[in-house]
Amino acid sequence: MSASSYDADAQFLKKLFGGGKKTQKKTEPVKKKPSTVVKPKPKPVVKKPEPDYPPTEMKSKYRIDVFAHLYLDELVKDGKPVFKGKLPDKATAGLDFYEGVKLAADTLNKQGYNVAIYIHDIVNAQHTPATLIGNKSLDSSDLIIGAVNTSYVKVLADYAAKRNINFVSALSPSDAGVKNNPYFILLQPTLQSHCEWIMTAIARKHKNQTPLLLYRTNVPVDSNAFAYLNVTDGMANKMLCNTMPTKEKLKPYLDSTRNNLLIVSVLDAAFAESLLQQLNDWFPAYNFSIYGMPTWKSLSSLKKPEAYPNIALHITAAYYFDVSTGVGQAVANGYKRDVGGSKPSDMVFRGYETMYWYTYLLYKYGTIFNEKFSDNGAAPFTRFDVKLKKDKNDKLLYQENKHIILYRYQSSSFMVEQ
Repeated sequence: MSASSYDADAQFLKKLFGGGKKTQKKTEPVKKKPSTVVKPKPKPVVKKPEPDYPPTEMKSKYRIDVFAHLYLDELVKDGKPVFKGKLPDKATAGLDFYEGVKLAADTLNKQGYNVAIYIHDIVNAQHTPATLIGNKSLDSSDLIIGAVNTSYVKVLADYAAKRNINFVSALSPSDAGVKNNPYFILLQPTLQSHCEWIMTAIARKHKNQTPLLLYRTNVPVDSNAFAYLNVTDGMANKMLCNTMPTKEKLKPYLDSTRNNLLIVSVLDAAFAESLLQQLNDWFPAYNFSIYGMPTWKSLSSLKKPEAYPNIALHITAAYYFDVSTGVGQAVANGYKRDVGGSKPSDMVFRGYETMYWYTYLLYKYGTIFNEKFSDNGAAPFTRFDVKLKKDKNDKLLYQENKHIILYRYQSSSFMVEQ
């Protein structure tokens, strides 16, 4: 597919005095002038900036390699589509991301960008990162974009660091254990960032309320979320919910005369829907504001008009794609023209935006644009806030997008707070 950068120690010699006392004649000590010989000042130690990037390379044409889970060998046989109806769920996200990339390539071509885009079906044995790295097929790449799951993240991130090119992980929120790699860009904020954002929002919006925190420790990811919230004693009432809490256990913490603030650090959607339904059934006269986990955006019950009328549900997310904007309409119309169907999924918009913004950065700043992420005005929908992430010992890890928004759901409708 083609789309045409001490103090200085100065030690003086001590004064020398004469010998010991003499009984016959008192002698004055011999006075010597202080030495004017001064040790040379050591040169100041200039600490290299972290990270220390090589010079950028400007080109008239750039190559971008895109990895996604397409499953083309299963979907197409002898040049003909196997599925005439609904595509398998496992292929939907990757194919939608690809459609967004393709629409962005069309737009970039019309705007005069000269980019060679290579698409790789990562589930095809000939197109896995290991295969392409091994046969040097990626050696001329200027940028790698991956809508891939966690198992492929580290191999692509390590290769990008070795080649001094950027790898943008556009799907998984996992860092896959990557460290000391400023060329690895995590567009999906980590669970830790979501949890920190939630606590900051609660401190700002609910200053005079003590929330009730429901948490689990028997599921590792839920235990991590609880730790990331970093709720110390006095900040919230805590209730361990390794099993679904009972009405009797919850009631002492709730008040029918005011809004009840809850935080639930459980990512499992089935648990979340059961909890919400029980709160709705057990306490219909109570009002709730509940902050859930980012996975809750997939709850099917949120689309039902009668669902949880007494609950305002707050869910963090990395993206909001406004279809009513000019760009949103153009993407939607292009998708309908090329694919058919109605509204494109979020992955279509994500593919479009990722390809468009990073091509813009390549063209404006060259291959090393890592210190230019504040130039986010060209991103069609999202004001990305990409920052260097460090560990507790101030050691460099990677780059992470910290931009998070809040969806507020109630009675099947929602508002978005940027």
